[in-house]
Amino acid sequence: MQKKFILATSVLTLAITALMVASSCKTIARAAARYWTNKQIKEFVGKCEDKSSILLGSERAKKYCDCAVDVVAEKYRNYEDVKKASLTDILKIAQDCK
Repeated sequence: MQKKFILATSVLTLAITALMVASSCKTIARAAARYWTNKQIKEFVGKCEDKSSILLGSERAKKYCDCAVDVVAEKYRNYEDVKKASLTDILKIAQDCK
């Protein structure tokens, strides 16, 4: 009986750990990954967090930029186009992100 409990606890712990690892790799399942490379996603999010953390604070900036990267990638499927876009245009697209 005790062996079954230990086995069940071990399996549950392993499953929870796997879910945590999978959810921490946000770029794998995000919408932006359909259009941009992981490097481009990281570049966009990094620049977004650098600029928005001044106004939002670092924690809110991370949430905002995680949303913004997906919304902006849907509009600008070519990453080079987003680099040419104005900040105002990008902010308008990402206005629903909080």
